[in-house]
Parts: sequence; structure tokens; C-alpha cells
Amino acid sequence: MEGITLPTELIGKWPKLLNRTATSPYPPLRTRQHSRVRRSGKAECLANSIERQCHTSPHDPLHTRIEEEVRQKVSLDPKDDLDQSLWKDAVIIGIPKPGKPRDLPASYRPISLLSSLGKLYEKILKSRLSDHLFKKGLIIDEQFGFRPQHSCPQQALRLVEYISEGFKRKHKTVAVFFDVAKAFDRVWHAGLIHKLYTLEVPDRLVLIIHKYISNRHFAFRHEHTISSKKILRAGVPQGSTLSPLLYSAYTNDIPRPKTGVQLALFADDTTLFLRSDSLNHIIPRLQAINELTQWFQLWRIEVNSEKSAAIYFDFSNIKRTLAVPYNAPTLRISNAPIPWQHNYKYLGITLDKHLHFRDHIQRVRKLAIFYMSRLSGMIGRKSKMSLLNKRTLYTMCIRPVMTYACPVFAHAAPIALQDLQVIQNKFCRRATGAQWYVKNSVLHRDLELPTLSKFMKDASERFFSIAINHTNPLISAAASYEAPPENHFLRRPRNALSDPPDDLTAESTVNGYNSGCFPHTGVIKGSNPCRNLRDSLCRGDPNGSPVESHAPTASVCRSVASDELTTALADSRSHHHVIRGFCP
Repeated sequence: MEGITLPTELIGKWPKLLNRTATSPYPPLRTRQHSRVRRSGKAECLANSIERQCHTSPHDPLHTRIEEEVRQKVSLDPKDDLDQSLWKDAVIIGIPKPGKPRDLPASYRPISLLSSLGKLYEKILKSRLSDHLFKKGLIIDEQFGFRPQHSCPQQALRLVEYISEGFKRKHKTVAVFFDVAKAFDRVWHAGLIHKLYTLEVPDRLVLIIHKYISNRHFAFRHEHTISSKKILRAGVPQGSTLSPLLYSAYTNDIPRPKTGVQLALFADDTTLFLRSDSLNHIIPRLQAINELTQWFQLWRIEVNSEKSAAIYFDFSNIKRTLAVPYNAPTLRISNAPIPWQHNYKYLGITLDKHLHFRDHIQRVRKLAIFYMSRLSGMIGRKSKMSLLNKRTLYTMCIRPVMTYACPVFAHAAPIALQDLQVIQNKFCRRATGAQWYVKNSVLHRDLELPTLSKFMKDASERFFSIAINHTNPLISAAASYEAPPENHFLRRPRNALSDPPDDLTAESTVNGYNSGCFPHTGVIKGSNPCRNLRDSLCRGDPNGSPVESHAPTASVCRSVASDELTTALADSRSHHHVIRGFCP
């Protein structure tokens, strides 16, 4: 403690910093009667809100019959099971939903903090249930959520390829995206057990799962207060490893349309899509929505029509102002209209009605800029971190934001993808502290970073090689096609595999660099001796031999500046700023 000194600018402020009281990041809550809730009563208010959310719809004769059948089957509990009472009590914390007002109790996503032994017990149950469901092929092929060797990009690719095939045939496509409200919180326990018996899950395993999900209690913890215990009458706990698999089993008997309408599922994300030569031929065949609505009501699944969306996909090189033709009918679910939209965020990818992917690229660009600004203190010019650590931060935190599901949109227009490459170029320049005259190809070589175009192309090759040989016929069928020729009016995801290298990669290849990772190769061969000396100096060695220093900073350049370079650059007044950069 004796060696710690307080900064000079904080000497007069440290009493205020020590006496500053902690402020709550959450505003006062409002109840249904628009009354304010005191700070001490926030936990109880949020707990009551969750208790109201975890409910089921009123009973009807069919529901009563199902519950009576389940009650008879589970009346004899296993006698030698472990005592699960301590593992069934959860402490719930609320995470604010993005874009929601924080003064409403429904704006917080409940996350269950479960017992460590309970989580281990859930993993054992999950492995037993997974072996039965997946090895016997009981889960439908349309369900891609929470199953081995399936992912969001594969489901998104299936939809994009279906629409692109329609563009090739001059067809239109209508896709309806359904938003399920409180999917995990409102799972009907009796209906879940009934479906597990329908899937021929072993009786003993069903009894154990029934005992584990029933009679669960929770208490809500908010800041330093905790609510009283409440009972959960429906739903599966969020944060549990077993819950997603139980939800997949619960929705496994969803009706699959027989009129050519395609179904896509990823956990609670449900989509129907169909293509035809005109909108008038599509709408009548989308009556499968009515059948789906009846199934939702039967199994007490609520769909939020306001957050659901319908998109009319048609091919066009320019963005049209109307989302749908003016005389298009309105689709409905549960007598509520489904709005037509220009774009929709589906499984993390923003799909626009023309499949230009410009909206998606601009969204991830803004998000990457935001993350880069937050990490500027660690990856900026003044950071003391090594270049290896800076590169690791970029490849782990920033680049995945821009390249998520890149095989789906890697075929977008190069001018649109260039906006993402600009962000990587800025990172390379900030991380190395390079001056303006250092080429981006040199920075990529020194940091051993492939360009985003090269990275996406490599990722697409791996993605399609797996998809073609996939065991799910829906995935293999979506990836098995011949890409359109280069001069074709339509570009599809497989076109990214045959695209020529981008300008930055081509420049590096012409100059003798490896286009994959840009390793150290010595002096750049060229006709301009001034440029050769400049590049070799920026690499840290006037002779051009490879060295460990990657950053062409001013300190390195000053230490190796030579009279020969200064004389060569001084021949022209246009190089005045360059001279100042090397010899300040």
C-alpha cells in the first residue's frame, strides 16, 4: 500500500469519490394501476409479474381429459429416486430486454440460478432423453434447434436458397415469421408429459422428468432484496440445459402443411414460406396458418401477432418503397393481422425483401463499430498490449459480429461488403499505430489477418462441404445445386466459392505475399526503391529481413531511419509530410 500513489487530478476529488453512494441502474417500477413501486418492493413486484406470466389458458374438455390421463400415469412415483426438493428451488434474476422500458416488470427476462447438483442431474437426464429422441430419429427434420450438427445459419440458408431458387424461376415468395410469446415460461406440464409418452420415452424417465418439472418454486432477487417464494404452475426454467430439449419434444407434433408450404423451426422460431408465379396463387395456399393457429390454441401456445411479420420476396436490383403490392390481402392469425414488412431479423440475420443483405451489413457494421469503440482502450494506439493480444481481441470480439452466418450473405455485392472491410482496415491501423502511407496489405501481412472476403470464402467452403454430406435431407438439398454463371442476373450463396480474390488480397499476392495469412516474406519486390526502403523500414529492418516487431510505429522508424531514405524522399516537396513521419 505504501507504493500506491493517487493521480494528481484526483487528489482534490477523492473525498467525494469515497462518499459517493451507489445509485440504482433501474428506475422505479410501475404496476398495472400505474402506481410507483418502492425500491424495497421491486423484487416482490417482479416476482408477481413472473408468476402471472407462467400460467396456462383456461381449461376445456380436451385439456381436462389429457390432464386426467397424465395424472393416472404418473400416480406411482419411482421409489428409489433421489430427493429433488432442494434442486427444484430457483433464484431468478432479471436481465433487461434491449429496447424495452425498464420501468415495466414485463421488460425483464427471467434467468433461473439453479443448484450445481441440480444442473449435473439435468445433464444426466438430457443425455438419456437425447439418446432416445435423436438416435431413433423421433425429432422432425424441420426442427434445427438444440440438436447435434444443426445450426442457425443452416436453417437460414435453407430459407435463402428456397427464395433464390424462386428468383431464378421468376417466382415470388411469401414468408410468415411467427413470434411465440413466453415460449419456455408457458409450457403446459400435462401436455409435455403426454407428448413424452407419445414419443415412447421410457416410463421411468418420464416419471423422473415429471417429478423434476412439477411443484417448482422460485424467489426473485433484485439488487439487495429477495422476494418471497412463489410456485411455478407452468413452463420450464430458463437457464436449464434440459429445457430446450423438452420444448423441442413439446412442439414436435406441429402440423406440417401438405399444400407445398414449407415449415422451418428453430426452437420457438416458427416460419412458413411458399413460392409461386404470383401473389394470388400464394395467399390461398397459406391457409395452413389457420391449421397452425388451431394447434397453437390446443397446446396453449400464444403467438404475438404484433411482433410476427410477413415478407413478400421478389427480385429487384433497386429497393422498392412498397413492402407488398397495394391490393395484397392481409394475413391473419387468431383474427389478428400480421403486418407486411420490408425486412425481418431471422435467427440473427436481417432478411430484406430483395435479398440484397444491405440492411444486415449496415446493422452488423454499426454493432462492430460500437464494440471497437468500447475496446479502443485495449486495441488502440496507446495500448500497452502486444499485437498478438490485440489481434486475439479483434478475432474473438469484433470479427465474429461481422462474419456471423457469413456463408448466407457472402455473395452480396462487393461494394456492400467493403463497408465491413473498412472496419478491419481501421483496426489494423489503430492496433499497429501505422502512419497513413503504410498500405493495408502490409498491415494485414504483419498481423497475419486474412481479408474479410478471404475469411468468408474459406468459411463458405467449409460450410458447404459439411452441408452437402449432411444427414438431414433438408440441409443437403438446400446446398446441392450448381451456382449460376458469373454473368447471370442472379447471385446465390455458392457463388462466393468461385469469386476471384478481392483487390486487397490480389495486391498482396502480386507483391509476393501469401493471400491466406500474409506471413513475413522480407522486402517487397518492386520498381520503386523509395517504396521498398519505406516498406522495409516500416517492418523494422532497413535490410528487409524478417523481424519480430510488427508495428510500424514512429519509434521503430526513427531508430532505423537512414540518410539514403531521407535524401530520396527530399527530392520532391510532396513528400514533406512523409519526411516528418520518419524524421520528426
